[in-house]
Amino acid sequence: MSEISFALRAERVLESLLERLGDEDALADLDADLIDGVLRVDFDSGAVLIINRQEPVQQLWVASPEGPAHFSYDATRDAWVDDRSGEVLTEVLSRVFSQQTGTQVHLKGPL
Repeated sequence: MSEISFALRAERVLESLLERLGDEDALADLDADLIDGVLRVDFDSGAVLIINRQEPVQQLWVASPEGPAHFSYDATRDAWVDDRSGEVLTEVLSRVFSQQTGTQVHLKGPL
């Protein structure tokens, strides 16, 4: 994937995720900001989730209460996939949001 393609795809993912946070009742009150390719979500517990794009390696890096994870785009699955666990980004984020809010959250569809 070209650098421009990656940058556009990564930015769309971050913008889509920010929009979904506002659409989900359980997540609508979270403090979330997207600035310069970095999405930061602050939970009421004081925990923080940060997602940023790493253009040199064409990955999305996630720092969450579960720890760090690196996601690469898999065109065959049309999904961002964790390099270590093979989990899809939406699955990981759904679990983190559910744990932090105490409400079941399901982020569906590709980001």
